[in-house]
Amino acid sequence: MTIKELQGKIREFSMVHNLDSAPEYKILDTISELGEVAKEMLKMTNYGKNKMNFREEMKLEIGDLLYSVITIANSLNIDLERTVDAVLVKYEKRLKRGSAGSEND
Repeated sequence: MTIKELQGKIREFSMVHNLDSAPEYKILDTISELGEVAKEMLKMTNYGKNKMNFREEMKLEIGDLLYSVITIANSLNIDLERTVDAVLVKYEKRLKRGSAGSEND
């Protein structure tokens, strides 16, 4: 499945189930989902005490986060395929300057 197809699938799912909301609410939901990913990582490492022991629950938490990010992009009419291509070009330029960090912009 392409990113464009995934965006369409999530757009359709959101419309069918009346899950549309303003982008600012979608962003808050995404932050919440990122917190769930962090919480799962804490569980997988016993709060940093142990080496990570992967738990299947992480897959669903990452899926929730991805869904939330895509709903933001959809609500703002952002083509994620083009956006990812542009971001990769940006990172290539940064890496040529020494690192992928924004200090190289």
